[in-house]
Amino acid sequence: MNFKKIIKTAGNIIMIAALAFVVKKLLDMDISPSQFKSGRVIFSFVIGCIVQTVIIIFSCIPWLVFTQSLSGRKIPFSAAMPVYTQSNIYKYLPGNVFQYVGRNKLAADMNISHVDVACATVLDILFCVFWTGIISVILLGSKIAELMGKYGRNLLIVGAVGIVLMIVMVLLVRFKFREKLASYISRYSKAFEKDNRPTLMKGIFYYLLQNAVSAVMYFTCLMLIVGSEASFKELVTLTGAFMFAWIIGFVTPGAPGGIGIREGVMLFVCGNSFSDKIVLYVLVMRISSVFADVAAFAVGKIYAGKKVDDN
Repeated sequence: MNFKKIIKTAGNIIMIAALAFVVKKLLDMDISPSQFKSGRVIFSFVIGCIVQTVIIIFSCIPWLVFTQSLSGRKIPFSAAMPVYTQSNIYKYLPGNVFQYVGRNKLAADMNISHVDVACATVLDILFCVFWTGIISVILLGSKIAELMGKYGRNLLIVGAVGIVLMIVMVLLVRFKFREKLASYISRYSKAFEKDNRPTLMKGIFYYLLQNAVSAVMYFTCLMLIVGSEASFKELVTLTGAFMFAWIIGFVTPGAPGGIGIREGVMLFVCGNSFSDKIVLYVLVMRISSVFADVAAFAVGKIYAGKKVDDN
């Protein structure tokens, strides 16, 4: 068995394991059919599934833009999307890092540097968190001060650890791989040249559009589930809280996907008002997110198979 076959076999095993953990996650949610007896709840679930599936499928665009800019290679969407949607399923594996490692399959498929793909993934994460933070702060308004008072320490600790790790990595690379570092810096600088900036900016600002669409979806589903119990302003604030909670869950060790954190943040914002509806809303969004991940994975697989047949 050659190296490529070994990698393919290992990838298939990881994929099966990830799908098994998807099933486990759904079972752990202890979902009751009675929670979905309302037409509004079912409609929210359908909206969440459809919109999030589309978002996941096209979320590979900025990552693809960054990969192309850093590698200097033209990479078709048809090659990147199946890799992205498959690696996205890996986030259900323990460790919460396999979804990023899995993207490096694109490097092997397109015969480009793994460093290029890894750096593109880092940029993808940074700008995704940045724009989610911007949108959530705008929607939260004055409530952001209260949330920062409660969760700001966690963000500062993670930020400080991140800066220290970055400094250590820079020093390590500088002294151990000085020549390679100079080569990569020289090559990557071309991505920021005047002619390439418009393309790069499209990737950077894609997250603004994505988060705007997500915010509208979250707000619509909130309005359907909470109903007239909350005012328009409260619904906007809760939408911001839901998005802010994603950041808290993302940077909190041991809380993949923000399990339990979104309920905590949203209940902190709304107090005891319609708390049962908030818990139901988070559950519906969480379930729809899992189904969307699986649906996007299936679309990627079908798309990849169709491309192989066409060739």
